Amino acid sequence: MSAMYDLYQPGDSWLHRLDPRSKLISVVCASALWLLYTNLWMMIVALAMVHVALASAHIARERVAWVWKVTLPTMLMISLLWVVSYRGTGPAILSFWFIRVTAYNLAQGVTMALRISALAFTIFTWLFTTDQATLIHSLVSLGFPYAWGLTLAMALRYLPTMASILRMISDAQQARALDLAKGNPLQRARAYIPIIVAMLITALRTAESLSRALESRALGAPGRRRTTLRPLHFRRSGVAWVVSSVVLTAALFWAHYALGLGADPLRLLR
Repeated sequence: MSAMYDLYQPGDSWLHRLDPRSKLISVVCASALWLLYTNLWMMIVALAMVHVALASAHIARERVAWVWKVTLPTMLMISLLWVVSYRGTGPAILSFWFIRVTAYNLAQGVTMALRISALAFTIFTWLFTTDQATLIHSLVSLGFPYAWGLTLAMALRYLPTMASILRMISDAQQARALDLAKGNPLQRARAYIPIIVAMLITALRTAESLSRALESRALGAPGRRRTTLRPLHFRRSGVAWVVSSVVLTAALFWAHYALGLGADPLRLLR
């Protein structure tokens, strides 16, 4: 299955064994730090740290390359728009018309782009090392409503199924002489109508079957205490990881606001 739909990569690394709730809390803390700091060198260090974590979890290089492939266009667009839109201070490296490129706004643009990549890799590190069932279970155990967790689990489960059905219907229609590449954009969009109709019928049938299956299992019945096959328990390693993540995040927040750490795109301290 494509990495686009099946993100989890089975393994037995320390990240795979770590409590999923600990991983989620550390992802939230790291994401808050990446959003807080605007320093180019700190973003580079953040990306390096995430890649070291991925390598230690033995995540396939193809998956890492896929994340870069997905995020790179957005990174390039953000860098370009930032440099074009914001006039930097200091001596100009390049200046023409309304565009003024300086080392300052160039560093800002690259930092913003690297921030997007750091956030993406941080989240994908969690998704690559946590299977879907455990991921949903961890969210529910942290207070996420069960109905929401079930909805998310079904979306993750049926996304690859519906994508496969879409490909089958498209191939079947094209085998019946449906041309999806002929004509202008409006004509090509109209050519997809038979595929969309078939997809809607399939989706409605799937929804009806799924609703009957959930109803037969007494989903939502009052007075029932829900149990789990593999309950989650915090171990010492998970507690230590959470405490370390929160303390480190709090210390870096203090350093940013009290000492100006990472507030400047080029200098670590103001």
